[in-house]
Amino acid sequence: MGPFKHTVDDGLDLRKAAFECMYTLLDSCLDRLDVFEFLNHVENGLRDHYDIKMLTYLMTARLAQLCPTAVLQRLERLVEPLKSTCTMKVKANSVKQEYEKQDELKRSALRAVAALLTIPDADKNPSLSEFVGQIKVTPELLPLFEVIQKDCSGNNVNEANAMDQS
Repeated sequence: MGPFKHTVDDGLDLRKAAFECMYTLLDSCLDRLDVFEFLNHVENGLRDHYDIKMLTYLMTARLAQLCPTAVLQRLERLVEPLKSTCTMKVKANSVKQEYEKQDELKRSALRAVAALLTIPDADKNPSLSEFVGQIKVTPELLPLFEVIQKDCSGNNVNEANAMDQS
């Protein structure tokens, strides 16, 4: 056995708390936020650690409802990290938890994509429509996406995107 590399992200808890606060701000004082600056941070969160990605997927879906025009303007920058999450493969020698984590990430990312598709004229965006086309021809993503779309259209979208704040 040789030397092991184990990286510790000391700022993760702090970033996680910050993103949870951001999610709360969406409901409490959206009118006082600079939405484009907020979206910059959401974009960064989409490329962060697992826990932060999960929060930002919820925020992306919520923002698609609350301020669709701003999200529509930034759509290309939001789609790219969603695409990379959905197309990411788990290493063959990974443990079961890694597969489950990746599956959860894919489901959440696809929920965010479904929410983005509810924005009027979002389907005209080339990067989003290309990504949706890619989802529809990917055998592992299509069934997940269809179930998510049924859930979003059948249920109240607010309930589907709610974060457990207990």
